[in-house]
Amino acid sequence: MKKIFLIAALAIVGTAAFAQKKNVKIAEIATWDTETPNFTEARQCIQQAMTDPTTANQAKTYQVAGLVEIAYFKFNSGSLNDDVYSALKNAYPYLLKAVELEKIPDEKGKVSNKLTKVIAKELETVQEYYYYGGGHFINAGDQKSAYEMFSIMGDMCIQDFMANSKINCQDTMHMQARYFAAMTAVQMGDYDSAIKSLDLAKADNYNACDIYNAYAYVFEQQKDTANLISVFKEGLKNIGAEINGKEYAFLPRLINVYINQNNTDEAIALIEESLLENPNDCEYLKLLGSLYYEQKDEAKAIETLEKAIEIDPTYAEAYGEIGRILYNNAITISNQVSEIQDNKAYSIAREEQVKPAFLKAAPYFEEALKLDPTEFSYMNSLRNIYYNAEDGVNLERIEKMLGE
Repeated sequence: MKKIFLIAALAIVGTAAFAQKKNVKIAEIATWDTETPNFTEARQCIQQAMTDPTTANQAKTYQVAGLVEIAYFKFNSGSLNDDVYSALKNAYPYLLKAVELEKIPDEKGKVSNKLTKVIAKELETVQEYYYYGGGHFINAGDQKSAYEMFSIMGDMCIQDFMANSKINCQDTMHMQARYFAAMTAVQMGDYDSAIKSLDLAKADNYNACDIYNAYAYVFEQQKDTANLISVFKEGLKNIGAEINGKEYAFLPRLINVYINQNNTDEAIALIEESLLENPNDCEYLKLLGSLYYEQKDEAKAIETLEKAIEIDPTYAEAYGEIGRILYNNAITISNQVSEIQDNKAYSIAREEQVKPAFLKAAPYFEEALKLDPTEFSYMNSLRNIYYNAEDGVNLERIEKMLGE
């Protein structure tokens, strides 16, 4: 009785397996053995085969699933739309799974690549349409699908089973596909995918400035300062002046990172290195002067700012920065004098130390204001200077300018 039951059970399993294999065959026939393919039937049958345990892990199942979608794409290639390109997109993961499954040795320990050869040949015939499909989805506003299409074209270039195919992975189309995949991932905010795609695109040296800039943007969004500094340095080393232009400005951005980290030494070192090549860069001289001041080297700060003014006598910010340094020094002196308890000594110190210190800053702010008459900070500083120096005439003049 048990023996009969076992035989019956085996018969049921065998019938189920046969039914699913039949589904795979039906999908093939519905696709290729007719002038008018029945893609609806083919898809239904292959979906059933992919979910049944008896065929779900067979390479043939997934090969047919992928080739059905490619056949659908080819049959409808005269009217390319979202649906037709989506079929091409959906084919790829099926085919990759078929390739992986075919690598598994059979019960005799043998490995075949019969199905894989067919897959490689089919992908070779449609490779460029992944690029066109990416462009189609970009225009349709479907960034996710665009990214997938561009990425597939790039992925084919790193698949071993495509090594002998007629694919020129270094032609412009392939480089653009990798570039567009990276840019699309960045725009989507999918930063993990963006970094993966940027890594592939960077090797092409295609639109290299944009690639490095995209890296920088991603690391900025992720607040990954260590990698941000690395990509700024690598970009400057590998590309140079082009990536330091106004559009990308890698050096100023790197300097700002160091400044925001309170790493003044690194910022100064970068500026000094840059000034060796461009000694007349007034903006860097002004910034360098400010950083020297932060390091409490007032003399060196003023010397550097004076050099910027010598190069460009109309550079208002350099005058204003010297004025700020001298003004702060006057505040320090004023606070020290305020500690004097003796009234006579205090009055003498005010006349001999405080007032001259404030008035020393005045000419620089006056010149800065002359060059930039709308800058409120210059007027405000001058008002405080003339108030502390007890210069009523100039105080009244500045207050009128402030509308007071």
